[in-house]
Amino acid sequence: MENRIAKLISYLFHPLLMPTCGFALIFFTKNYISTFTSGNLKLIILSITFIFTFLLPVLNTLILLKMGRIKSLEMESSSERVIPYISTALYYFALYYLFYNAAFPTIFKILILGAGISILITLLINFWWKISAHTTGIGGIAGAVLGIACRLQADMHFIFMLTILFSGIVGFARLKLNTHSPAQVYSGFILGFLIELFLMLFY
Repeated sequence: MENRIAKLISYLFHPLLMPTCGFALIFFTKNYISTFTSGNLKLIILSITFIFTFLLPVLNTLILLKMGRIKSLEMESSSERVIPYISTALYYFALYYLFYNAAFPTIFKILILGAGISILITLLINFWWKISAHTTGIGGIAGAVLGIACRLQADMHFIFMLTILFSGIVGFARLKLNTHSPAQVYSGFILGFLIELFLMLFY
């Protein structure tokens, strides 16, 4: 039963869903950004983000699975992750470019840019060590929220505490499934957190 719950948590907080979840968390809670972003713009951002950061990478991975380039969707070996990670990063950078040319608010561009950079660094680390992509993703959301709060002097304490809570839940799930060691879980969170926080403060 506990393993099933852990698997469900891992699916719900899959790294590819984090950008969409991050925007949704910001848009549908009471904060500075949500108040001054129109409903139509929220829908556009969420839809485009979901397509580029989840749908296209998943379709790409399914094609690789069909072609026999990867053995499973879990991609347990580091060699299997190379093409999916690189292609996913390219989708993320393409979305950043689209946001940049559409003159969307800088905050949104930074979140996607940070996610793309995190993917590439995670790929490089995974050649030597299996860092957790799940906690890298949720850690990035936590870092982005803290960075936004500092950058805009906005009251986002509640949202930040939610992201820390979710991070703990995701980390627990990954440990419960024995997919990572505690060091890999913590390192993933710190990596994602610091990248997004740094970009939010200094981009």
